Amino acid sequence: MTPKKKPFRPTLRLTIGLALCGLILVTSGLLAAISYFSTRGSLLAFSKDLIDQNARVVSEQVRGYLGPARTAAELTLALVKRGMIQTREFDRLEEYFFDFLRVHPSIAMLNYGDTRGNFVMVKRQPDGSLSTKSIRVDGPRTVTWRHRNPGAALDQVRETVSTPEDPYDARTRAWFKGAEAAEGVSWTGVYVFHSDGLPGVTASIAHKDTDGTLLGVLSVDVGLVDLSVFLARNIRVGESGEAFLLDEAGQIIAVRNKDDLVTPDDAGVRRLRTLARSPLPAVAALAGKPEVVRYLGEVFANPDLKLTIRYQVDGVDWVCTLRSIEVGAGRSWVAGVLAREDEFLASAREANRRSLILALALAGLALIAGLFIARIISRGLQSLVEESHRVRRMELETCAVHSPFREVDEVLGSFESMKTGLRAFQKYVPVRLVRQLLEDRQEPELGGSVRTLTILFSDIRGFTSISEQLEPLELARRLGDYLAVVTRRIQDRQGTVDKYIGDAVMAFWGAPLDIPDHAGLACAATLEAMGDLRTACADKPFLGEFYTRVGIHTASVVVGNFGCEDRLNYTVIGDGVNLASRLEGLNKVFGTQVLVSEDTAALVSARFCLRRLAQVAVVGRARPVTVHELVGTTGEVDQARLDAIRDYEAALDLYFARDFAASLALARRLVEADPADGAAAWLSRRCEAFVANPPPPEWTGVLTMEGK
Repeated sequence: MTPKKKPFRPTLRLTIGLALCGLILVTSGLLAAISYFSTRGSLLAFSKDLIDQNARVVSEQVRGYLGPARTAAELTLALVKRGMIQTREFDRLEEYFFDFLRVHPSIAMLNYGDTRGNFVMVKRQPDGSLSTKSIRVDGPRTVTWRHRNPGAALDQVRETVSTPEDPYDARTRAWFKGAEAAEGVSWTGVYVFHSDGLPGVTASIAHKDTDGTLLGVLSVDVGLVDLSVFLARNIRVGESGEAFLLDEAGQIIAVRNKDDLVTPDDAGVRRLRTLARSPLPAVAALAGKPEVVRYLGEVFANPDLKLTIRYQVDGVDWVCTLRSIEVGAGRSWVAGVLAREDEFLASAREANRRSLILALALAGLALIAGLFIARIISRGLQSLVEESHRVRRMELETCAVHSPFREVDEVLGSFESMKTGLRAFQKYVPVRLVRQLLEDRQEPELGGSVRTLTILFSDIRGFTSISEQLEPLELARRLGDYLAVVTRRIQDRQGTVDKYIGDAVMAFWGAPLDIPDHAGLACAATLEAMGDLRTACADKPFLGEFYTRVGIHTASVVVGNFGCEDRLNYTVIGDGVNLASRLEGLNKVFGTQVLVSEDTAALVSARFCLRRLAQVAVVGRARPVTVHELVGTTGEVDQARLDAIRDYEAALDLYFARDFAASLALARRLVEADPADGAAAWLSRRCEAFVANPPPPEWTGVLTMEGK
């Protein structure tokens, strides 16, 4: 029966302390919450305005940054049309490009390519120097680079390099084809420049004859790395703020750390990162937000859109504003600025934290004061509770506890008297049984239940003759020392000592508490007790005279309280108990010390070394039982002993097969090897008798015991 769970009841000390502590915490918490939420809204509004303002600054910077590129393309084309620049005079064109780049530092490169494949380019290098690349196809195709030092004039060429293997053809480039198909200035998408591996954009315009025939294309390359420098230097939104630019393809074209812009793809080609592949978790997380996906899908058709969202990354709240930038020719970019929300709420949270710390400090003081007051009130009651718990756990040591209150002190005295009686009581009844009765709060009743247990009987060989040689008091003392060793091992292995019958011990495993491995624990306790007795002989030599024989059997028996209403005995009854007792007596026949039944052997054979001895029909049982000798723990028995066990069981099989001569020969070898092997001697005698006088045909090999 499952014991009824007791309802929780708080202690008086805890109730008073927690009540005072709770009142202070609730009051302080409400005040802190009102203060926090009253400032939180205004701070969040301020953070959104600050982030939006920075996004507008980025937008204006981009428009101003790209303006010179459009101007350069349109101005150059106007000069060409007026004849002030001849596109066939590549030297004059190079000179114009060179001067234009010196005046406009935001322009990275000026190019002109004609329809035949001729090409001239002046490019700004990372160190600030201007280099020229020219391709001529009028004769043999030549590709020439002219490099200069920073600040050098056009004619101050530091190095001329010829690269005829360079396959570059301007007519195949997107900027050339885009200008050919467009009216006015054409803008390419953002791409990674081949020369420096950094992002840029190209504005191009077609040069046509008066009849509309395409003669060539002028282009202006604008490197966007300076936009990343601008973001790093000028956009500051707290310590965690980040700013970035996206093009219409969703690529990141500017970010604080310019090294985060470009990454190689699977083929090793350097490409711009997409929003989802940003190394910044707060930026990459935007790609997974549905509202951001919808915004990026609509912003290029409606360039006036703006979006501000709040979201979480790894438990941290972020605020982000996205604002479109119209670049021209149907192209729009998106400026994004984001920052951690808690940077704006830091002051409010710090004030709230100070309020909570103060509240916790006051609550702690209230808790201490409440506990102190309650302790004075409940000290005597707590002593009673602790004493009752000790009694329930059968901790019956004397405890000199007193109370300043007379009534409580009298109850404590009664507890001490009760413990004295229980200390005497537990010497007669198994402690586990008493503890279970106290925990279940049930009175013992007549009757029992059927359970599978392992029962042990032990006896001392020749105890009658030993007792005749000793004075009664000396005999009682020695027997007490012996039983203490055996009992300790039984109880250590969770066994219950049922009773002492003179020198005999009856014990069982599996009751009153269920023990799954009761058979293994019984065998382990027996072997350990035998070892303890041998060890104790050094200090108490008389224990060597107490040669103990043990019988162990596992069976379904009735366990419970038996006797009468006024006097009960917690014990086990049934056929299994009788068989365990018979097994102990069978040790005399086989000259063994510990016998176990086949039921016990089946449960422990994997952990213990056993020797199958015989089939025996004991008194009171019709069905024979196979008995085994418990030799030791598996792994601890030496090989010679294992070989002897194997040979004995082989001889026993020959015995059952009626090959008595062969069995006799094998049994005699075992006796010669170990004259103390009583089982081998028994088998040898049986075989000698059957060789001289064979048994009848109906003989089964079962040994029938006529007495107990």
